[in-house]
Amino acid sequence: MKIEFKKLSELTSYETWEIFKNRSEVFVVEQKWVACEIDEQDLTATHLIIRNDDNQLVAYLRIYEKLDGTVSFGRVLTPFKFRGLKMGKTLLQNAIDWINKEWPNKDIKISAQHYLLNFYKSFGFVECSEVYDDDGIDHIDMIIKK
Repeated sequence: MKIEFKKLSELTSYETWEIFKNRSEVFVVEQKWVACEIDEQDLTATHLIIRNDDNQLVAYLRIYEKLDGTVSFGRVLTPFKFRGLKMGKTLLQNAIDWINKEWPNKDIKISAQHYLLNFYKSFGFVECSEVYDDDGIDHIDMIIKK
């Protein structure tokens, strides 16, 4: 397994394509999210990529600092063919560890898909909003306070 943290400028053109292809497959095709999936956040985010021994992307998310002073991550995904391997747990633990190292005094605040509430709670996140609709998918804000 290979774990990489890269800025957009550090990604190869293939890696960029691979990330956007997987994000489109999960969020646009699978979840039927009708929105512009690629946005300005990609320009400043740190992209966390986990690859298997065959160099295939098996998990991904992007990390960024929010205007409210918290740190967040999003676009959390595991491609369909790699689900069930517990890569989400590895992904989240690496993201949280990296955030704690880079921003040791900043809260981590995310907009989580509501059906994953208990998954995020297992990492110490607590709810900090009511459930809300985000383009047809129930979400809830969650936070780890420092």
